[in-house]
Amino acid sequence: MYAVAVSILFQDGKLDELKEFFENTGFPALEILKGDLYSIAFFNPKDNVNLGIAFMKDKETADKFAQIRNENLMQIQDLLASFPRVYEGELLTGKTLKDSLVAEPRESLFLAFAKLDVKNADEYMNLQKEIYLPKLEKDEGIISYGSIKIDDNTLVLFEFWTSHDAKHSFDEKLNSDENVYEKFMPLMDGFTDYYGEPFAMRQFTDFKTGESIN
Repeated sequence: MYAVAVSILFQDGKLDELKEFFENTGFPALEILKGDLYSIAFFNPKDNVNLGIAFMKDKETADKFAQIRNENLMQIQDLLASFPRVYEGELLTGKTLKDSLVAEPRESLFLAFAKLDVKNADEYMNLQKEIYLPKLEKDEGIISYGSIKIDDNTLVLFEFWTSHDAKHSFDEKLNSDENVYEKFMPLMDGFTDYYGEPFAMRQFTDFKTGESIN
């Protein structure tokens, strides 16, 4: 599976216009990719920040998606305040812990997203697999997770939760039990993180519990 994440700044007061564009123009333009595009969602995690994340079959689909995305961005230039930052790649890790079905859309979904600058991406991911992911997979609030290796020093991690409270409870548990997050600090040079619920979303494919990519 291939993932594409795009962050971009928009002009003050333009979020409602962005929502309207995605619903009426952006999503319909992606219908041509149905079958190879599995899901896409947009978030407003911070003031004037739009974050989109999409999952699809492969790099070929991502290239077609990029062409449509660029055409869409041309139509809303007056709403934007920056050029897009694009992070994409094959999923390095990924697993679905709770069903996410097209016929039964989730009422609640919370994204935790981070772009990490690390000293060594492979070393970081080995530690994550060893001490973090086993605990994550046991938590009742996690829906799915995954990661992309951008290069040897850059990773993108994402987690979908049932709610903000579920994610917060998990973080508190890790910090109180073993302070797991501190063990990653020597491997990191910096990070940018985003959290939020989707304001626009389309899912075209069922994600079933137990499906994994490692």
